Amino acid sequence: MTDTTPSRRLSSGFSTKELVSDIGAGITKSIDSVTGGMGNAVLAGLNPVYGLYTVLAATPIGALFTSSVFMNIDSTSAIAATAGSLLLIYPEEQRPAAVAVLTLLTGILMLAAGLLKLGFLTRFISNAVLRGFITGIGVNVILGQLGDFTGYSSEFENKVVKAVDTALHLNQVNPQVLLVGVVTVVLILVLDRIRYINKVSLLIALVAASALVPLLGLTTVPLVSSLGPMADSLPRPVLPDLTLIPGLIGAAFSLTIIALAQSAGISQSYVNPDGKYPEPSRDFTGQGAANLAASLVQGLPAGGSLGGTALLVKGGARSRWANIFTAISAAVLILLFGNLIGNLAISALAGLLIVIGFQIVKADEIRKIWHTSRRARWLMIATFVATLIVPLQWAIFFGVAASFAIFAYNESESSRILEVMVSDDGIPVERPAPVGLSSRSVIHLIVQGNLFFAGARNLEAGLPQAEHAQNAVVILNLRGQSEVGSTLLGVLERYAKSLRAQGNVLMVANVTPTVYGQLEATATLAVLGEDNVFLAGAPGESVRKAYQKAQDTIRA
Repeated sequence: MTDTTPSRRLSSGFSTKELVSDIGAGITKSIDSVTGGMGNAVLAGLNPVYGLYTVLAATPIGALFTSSVFMNIDSTSAIAATAGSLLLIYPEEQRPAAVAVLTLLTGILMLAAGLLKLGFLTRFISNAVLRGFITGIGVNVILGQLGDFTGYSSEFENKVVKAVDTALHLNQVNPQVLLVGVVTVVLILVLDRIRYINKVSLLIALVAASALVPLLGLTTVPLVSSLGPMADSLPRPVLPDLTLIPGLIGAAFSLTIIALAQSAGISQSYVNPDGKYPEPSRDFTGQGAANLAASLVQGLPAGGSLGGTALLVKGGARSRWANIFTAISAAVLILLFGNLIGNLAISALAGLLIVIGFQIVKADEIRKIWHTSRRARWLMIATFVATLIVPLQWAIFFGVAASFAIFAYNESESSRILEVMVSDDGIPVERPAPVGLSSRSVIHLIVQGNLFFAGARNLEAGLPQAEHAQNAVVILNLRGQSEVGSTLLGVLERYAKSLRAQGNVLMVANVTPTVYGQLEATATLAVLGEDNVFLAGAPGESVRKAYQKAQDTIRA
C-alpha cells in the first residue's frame, strides 16, 4: 500500500521537508550575503568584514520580530551607499565607530516607528520619488566604483565630476586593474544566464577574476587585504561610542526613511504562508531590532532587502528559519574561508558593485512612471538629479517633501461640487453645480473630496451665488465628511449669511454626530439655524427631510 502520510512534523510545527527547504534557501542566500555584504561595506567606505558582521547579527534577529515571514534584512546597496556618503566627514580610522552609532540610531528610529504604528506613513512617499532616488543611488554606485575599477584616482569629490575626470584621463588607467574588473563583469553577466550556477555567479566571478592576479603576475592590482585585517572569527560585541550621536541623528533619519520605504514594498509584494499580507509597522519593529543587534558588532545599517527576499523565496524558503539558516551558513563561511577574503582583488569587488548598480536601475519601473503622468515624470527626474548633485540625505528629504507637497496639492484640488438632479425616469443624475441660483428653487449639492484647508476654499469659490435670486434653498449634502475643519466652518457661516441677505436659505444634510458637535461648539449651528441642519440617518433620509422642508420654505 502506498504511504500517503505527510512528512514527519517537528515539535516547532513545520515538517522536515520544510526544514530542508529552509536550509537550502539559507545556504544559497548566505553566499549572496557574504559577497554582497563585502561589496556594501566597500560602498560605505569600510573594511569588507563589517558587511559580513551585518548578516550575522541583523538577519537572524530581524527574522524573529518581523511580521513578514520571508523578509530578508541585510545591508542593501542603497542604504550602504547613503551611509557611505554620510560617513565621509569622519576620518577613515573613526568610521567603524561612527557606523556602529549610525546603525544604533537607525535601529532606534525604526523601532520607534514600529511601536508608534507609523507604517501608514509610507503611503505618502511617492513611488516616483522612490524610483528617482533609487535610480540615482544606482548611478552613484556605478560612478563611485570607477576609481577602483580603472585604477585612476580622481581628486574631485562629486561622483559625476569624478566620472568625467576619469574619461578625460583614460591614458592614466591601470590596464591590470581594468582587466580584473572587466573580467568580473563579463563573468557575472555570462554566469547569470546559466541555470543553477546563476545563484552563485557573484562568488564565482569574484574568485575567478581575483585568481588572475597571482596567475598572471598582476603586481599592481590592490587586494582587499590592503584595506585592513580580515575576519577569521565571529565578531565580539562592542559598545557604540555614544559621544558621536549628535552628529549622526540627521543621517539616521535619512537612512530610516530609505530603509522603511524599501521594506514597505516587500510587505506589499510577499504574502505570508497563511495567505495574509504582513503588517508594515511590525516589520518596522523587526528592522529596528535587527539594527540594534548589528550596532553591537559594528555592522552596517540594515533594512528589508527586496532582492534578498526574492532570492530566499526563489530558493524555496518556507518559514522564518530560512533567514536564520542564512546567518548560520554565513558564519560557517567566515570561519572556514575568512582568511582567504583578503586575497580578493579590489577591482573585482568594484566590478561586482557596478553590475549591482546597473541592476538597481530598473528600466521597466522608470518607463512605467515616465508614461504615468507629466507630474510623476518630473518628480522622478528632480529626485534623480538631486541624488547626483547634493548629499543623499538632502536628496531623500527633498523627495519626501515634494511627495507631501504634491499630495497636499492634489487633495486640495480633489474637492468639487455637483448638483444632484432627478431625471424624467426617476434616476438621480449628477452634473456640475450652476454658477447662480434661480428664485423660488431648491438645489441639492453634494460635496466630494477633501474639505480641509485649500479644499474648503475651493468649495467656497464653486458655490452658486444668489445675487439675483430670492426665496431659493440650497441643500448642501456633506455625505462622507466624518469631520470638518475650521476653514469649512467659516465657509458655511459666510455662505449662509450671504444667502440670507438675499432672502435665501442654506440647509446642511447628512451631518454626522461628530460634525454636528463641531457646529454646535463653534456657534456655527446658531448661524445656520438648528432647523436647517439634518443629521445623517438611513440612506436618503436626511436629504429627504431637508428637501421636504425646502419645499415648504419656498411655498411660504
